[in-house]
Amino acid sequence: MDLIPREAVNAALRANLPFFGIACIVLLAGVSALLLWRLRSRDRLLLWAGVFSMLYGIRLLIQNELVRAAFNAPGREYLPWQICITYLINIPFALFARELLGRGWKGGILIWLWLSVAFAMIAIPAALVAHELYWTDLINSVLVISGTLLVLLQVLFAHGGAKALASSLLWPLLIFGIFVLLENKGIRPGGFDIEPVGFLILLAGLASIAVRRALATERKLIDVEQELTTARRIQTSIVPQAAPEVAGVRVAMRYQPMTSVAGDFYDFLTAGNDLLTILVADVSGHGVPAALVASMLKVCFAAQKERADNPAAILAGLNSMLRGSLGGQYVTAACAAINIKSCSITYAGAGHPPGLLLRRETNSVQQLAENGLFLGPFPHATYSNFSVPIQSGDALLLYTDGIVEASAPDGDEFGRERLEQLLLEAAARQPAEFLDLLFRKISNSEQEDDLTAVLARFD
Repeated sequence: MDLIPREAVNAALRANLPFFGIACIVLLAGVSALLLWRLRSRDRLLLWAGVFSMLYGIRLLIQNELVRAAFNAPGREYLPWQICITYLINIPFALFARELLGRGWKGGILIWLWLSVAFAMIAIPAALVAHELYWTDLINSVLVISGTLLVLLQVLFAHGGAKALASSLLWPLLIFGIFVLLENKGIRPGGFDIEPVGFLILLAGLASIAVRRALATERKLIDVEQELTTARRIQTSIVPQAAPEVAGVRVAMRYQPMTSVAGDFYDFLTAGNDLLTILVADVSGHGVPAALVASMLKVCFAAQKERADNPAAILAGLNSMLRGSLGGQYVTAACAAINIKSCSITYAGAGHPPGLLLRRETNSVQQLAENGLFLGPFPHATYSNFSVPIQSGDALLLYTDGIVEASAPDGDEFGRERLEQLLLEAAARQPAEFLDLLFRKISNSEQEDDLTAVLARFD
């Protein structure tokens, strides 16, 4: 009497353990792909391969007699779950093919994707109500086989960047398609369902493609990061790291890019011991394109040395040199020539926030708002000079709009009024101390723009 149950158990183990092992492998592969996608790669090939693998692994576990016995569900209690997964599983595979191969010839893959979605929305409720429907199983089989053939043909005729990856899917897809076809015809060599074995082969192909593309993307990102590091180092070298030494003027500057490279720029020109010219500029946009224009500004500004005492002429010269070279971008700029001998500042602007002149004697702030058009887009733009006298203790602040548009500690925009008030309150501070205080005020939240400021005090 004991021999019969033992033989039945052994037979059940022989029949179900291999597929239980396959189900665990497939499920683990799906979880690993999703974790890799979530934590590292963000390549959607990994996402859809992971979802596809997990759904198939769960379906294998649901169908496994050992698993059902362990959960005390030897009957048809598992059927609703199996129906849902069976009719949904085409969708992640179609999404994987869409991500790898595109829309397909005449949109074939995209059409198959939408047909799979529409079928799942109709067939799942219908099958759950009726438990089993011949027409839903038939249509699902047609979708599986036609979709597999469609992807197979697309793989055969793939071209461009997808060809190298898609070619490695050819044999796994062909084997899986044959195994599915045999299963639908009821052909089971040795009495075993060979479709899971075919899926395991297909999964290996999918995983190979997804991982290879994820690694290629990772390598590209590493290369980009290295290039950005180099670009940051080069850009840092083009802005002055030390303040110019001019008798009677103390200068400090702060430069804080939002990204690895930035479009803000500042530089100085000197002529003898009596003249210091300051340029602060802001290129539209961010990142590498803006940084390239900022590098051009370095060369163009250096070429204006003979005009160092004439900010309007400097801006006109910059506009002429940059015209037609910015690719749709533009530059705002503020230029101030400080003449120690005549105790005056000559100022000109090009669409830039006004310079702020701290008057120590009257404890007030004067805006230097002489502005012309942006640099670059307007070939015939003209610029005008505005001159003001200065006294000992006065200070000039030039800055980019990121300063006034940054968030204050209370969460509101810092604004020009707060900047002027801070300049008044910190009138007795050294230039470097004032800029340290200013950047502490505006660096308490996520930076949304490049930040640049130059402060010159006259003693």
